[in-house]
Amino acid sequence: MRQAIAQRLHETVLPGVQDEIVTSHLMTPQTFQDRLWSYKGAGFGLEPLLLQSAWFRPHNRSEDVPGLYVVGAGTHPGAGVPGVLMSAKALEKVVPHVHV
Repeated sequence: MRQAIAQRLHETVLPGVQDEIVTSHLMTPQTFQDRLWSYKGAGFGLEPLLLQSAWFRPHNRSEDVPGLYVVGAGTHPGAGVPGVLMSAKALEKVVPHVHV
């Protein structure tokens, strides 16, 4: 696939690109699953379908494990830097404040 892409780029917008490639690194969903422990090799979390977006994403407070709170692109409200920051802000409101 990498060679096919390089060939297409050579033929269209980057003539000679193949001569400039010194090294390349290939990652597949299997790489994500095996090396990064990513469920089913998903590189960016849940697929952005309606029923896996916003409120339908895993919530910040675990429904299965008491006292477990999560934050990140795979949780409510969603992916991307704004989503992750909003997720962290939402988590701040649900984690009980413990005074030591």
